[in-house]
Amino acid sequence: MKQIFTSVLLMALAFTACVPKDQYAALETERNYYRSQTLLADSLNDQRAISSYDEVDVVGNDLRQRIRQVEALTATNVSLNSSYQSLQARYEELLGQSQQLLSTNGDEVSGLQQRLAERTTAISEREDELRQLEATLTAREDAIARIESDYQAAGEAPGTYSTAASAPQAYGSQASRPALSASQNAALRVNQIQSDLSQVLSRYPVSAQNMEAEGSDKLRVTLGESLLSSDGFSINPSGQSLLRSIAGVLRAHSSASILVVGHADNSGGNALRAYEDSSDRAINVATQLINFGLSPRSLTIAGKGFYDPVTNGITEVDLQKNRRTELLISVVEY
Repeated sequence: MKQIFTSVLLMALAFTACVPKDQYAALETERNYYRSQTLLADSLNDQRAISSYDEVDVVGNDLRQRIRQVEALTATNVSLNSSYQSLQARYEELLGQSQQLLSTNGDEVSGLQQRLAERTTAISEREDELRQLEATLTAREDAIARIESDYQAAGEAPGTYSTAASAPQAYGSQASRPALSASQNAALRVNQIQSDLSQVLSRYPVSAQNMEAEGSDKLRVTLGESLLSSDGFSINPSGQSLLRSIAGVLRAHSSASILVVGHADNSGGNALRAYEDSSDRAINVATQLINFGLSPRSLTIAGKGFYDPVTNGITEVDLQKNRRTELLISVVEY
């Protein structure tokens, strides 16, 4: 721009040296115009340069600030990630310890519950055994009382601790105690059978068997399915051993008659099928008793289906209690 201005000035001087005054004034006016335009152009260029520099500086500062923010956020993210990994590891460690403690405590609780159940079962069995012994003792006391009453009815009272001296009987005399009646003999035999069978059944769980006297000349022995069979019908070796012992006791009392009664559950709801099952159960037991030496003439077989249950429950334990075989032992003396 300065070179242009110098060239214009020289040209103006050259013309002024040769041109009149009015032309010189016009040239001067033109020169001033170009000068002002030149100054205006230079000032605009300078302002644009300053604006550009300021814009670049602002953009650069903003960029550097954003970079610093990103770096700070990145560092924070790394720190948080590290803290999260540490917390995750700690959580997994605590979770493992908790699960181990729960497993240990669960095993201990299960063991305690199992021992408690075993103790409860043992106590229940002992209570059942005591009740059975009490019933046996009561039956024997009743039998003794009946025998004593029969003796008193016959005219001779049982021995007492009275102060009156009784005359001794002469040796070899024909005096003797009166003979026992038929009912007394039957009561004594039933009492003896009950005593012998109590020793046999004492080796088996009380919850699966029961024995009770019915009057003075009858005895009811209940054998649960679990004592005799594994599949519900065929007699297993343990059941055969039990029936062999029972047959041995009954063989010693030829006057005893046995009614073998089978029972079924009502799970199927079919009465005819229940009768067949209960009859088959009684036949299997009677067959074993005959095989072990019991006279077939002393046995009678019957099946009651599901019409004589011991419980009306529907659980498997209740159904198993209803699946049983009863031996009704009667002694008749003439």
